[in-house]
Amino acid sequence: MGFMSPSEEATKLSSLLAELRAQIERTMLAGELAGVPREDVTNLVTGAVKLYAAFAEELESDVPAIDSTVSTTEAMVVACALLRAQHMNPFDLALWFSRTAPKAL
Repeated sequence: MGFMSPSEEATKLSSLLAELRAQIERTMLAGELAGVPREDVTNLVTGAVKLYAAFAEELESDVPAIDSTVSTTEAMVVACALLRAQHMNPFDLALWFSRTAPKAL
């Protein structure tokens, strides 16, 4: 597959995501997390999970889920929350972990 220029919708999404990430940082630095409705956080994570899963499965592309700005603690807090949200345990995770392991070349 050759180089494909991003569609208008993909370009809009990229722009919105960059602004959203910047706004999240500003809100956190301002200490205003208490003013963010819990439902908004749930909606944000839900959208991010759906985008990541669709990208990984539909495009069959291995994409890093996070960048180096996310600490191990932050990553584990979210990983545990995702497991609990789906009523899963570490055994379930082990099964899925082997299913989604990167393929050897």
